[in-house]
Amino acid sequence: MTFFDLYGSPSGMARKAALRLARRACGVLQRRRGAARFDQIDLLAPGIDQDELHKLQERLAFYLPGAQMHPVGEDKALHDGWVTSPEPLLVFGARTPAVQRLLAIRPGTFDVDYNTNPMDGWAWSALAAYADRQPPDTADAHARLARRIADLRQMGLPHVTLFGTGPSLEKAGARQWGDGYRVVCNTICRDAELWRHIDPDFIVAGDAIYHFGFTAFARAFRADLRARLAESQALFVYPAQFHAIVRRELAGLEQQLVPVPSGWRKRVDIDLACDFRLPSLGNVLGLLLLPLGCTLSHDVRLWGFDGRAPDDKLFWSNSAKHSYPEHMPSLLAAHPRFFEHHVPAADPNRYVRAVQGDQLDLVLRLAERRGWRFRMLHPSWTETLNKRYEG
Repeated sequence: MTFFDLYGSPSGMARKAALRLARRACGVLQRRRGAARFDQIDLLAPGIDQDELHKLQERLAFYLPGAQMHPVGEDKALHDGWVTSPEPLLVFGARTPAVQRLLAIRPGTFDVDYNTNPMDGWAWSALAAYADRQPPDTADAHARLARRIADLRQMGLPHVTLFGTGPSLEKAGARQWGDGYRVVCNTICRDAELWRHIDPDFIVAGDAIYHFGFTAFARAFRADLRARLAESQALFVYPAQFHAIVRRELAGLEQQLVPVPSGWRKRVDIDLACDFRLPSLGNVLGLLLLPLGCTLSHDVRLWGFDGRAPDDKLFWSNSAKHSYPEHMPSLLAAHPRFFEHHVPAADPNRYVRAVQGDQLDLVLRLAERRGWRFRMLHPSWTETLNKRYEG
């Protein structure tokens, strides 16, 4: 793989840059029009039925409590002044090329169609962020993380262990982990006993639907996360785009919250204490765990990343003790296109290749050339990780 495999072709990068410029210009014009209202949210949804409308209203009640949904026609959504209006607009169902252009260049326009958009959960989170009157204080979050990193570095521990939620996680209780720094992720917080045994320095999470969404799965995760944070000194590190939800759902734990802005680089060997931006990489491993691990040590070890076995369903198997299998049916029903897109029946390994395939391998090899070492502590079905298992 080359630079262009990581970042795209020159023409692709140019198109993305032009799109960002157009959105920024539109945003400047919107701000000149004043503040938006968020008590009534316009919905452009031609042909929507009552069941679909009810599902959207349920989501809106979570992401913007108290807001009402107001269906509008395309004539209003596309009138001359609308492009520069700051008022939010939700789009669902069939859309014309003109509406597609609106989604591409106009801030405050959100594609929330769970039937066609695999990123609908991220669109809802973006709406919550757009409406947030108290954007994250990233300078304060940076200082909080830097202080914790400095305190931990004084301990001089030789390595860091990153914990995933695969079936091997159930065996983590048989080992001692206090000889290194510890970073856990996602739904490990369900198991209070294992949490206390590992005694993590950090917990991370970064998925819009599994962790910051409206479903029973996400609510169960946040309830357990609150309980574990309340009984420990661990910091919760997460993408700043979800801060509007986190601040509301974890009120009272502000001194343990670290929202980190998104960056554009595709590398994990960074020092978040200095360069406070997440990389533009895959899932929680590349996005949060590895950057935080590389911040703490040049010797990074991994446990609980079993990968996708040949008979696994969906993305891969998780430890049942450290996930919420009882809530998976409702999560699947709420975001059907997300799962159809990432784990299609004809190519169930698509997501694994995308987030833990050649790109991640290249990113790790580049970091290894710069002095980092990555070691799997048990076998993994993921080739990128298993080649770093030393037996």
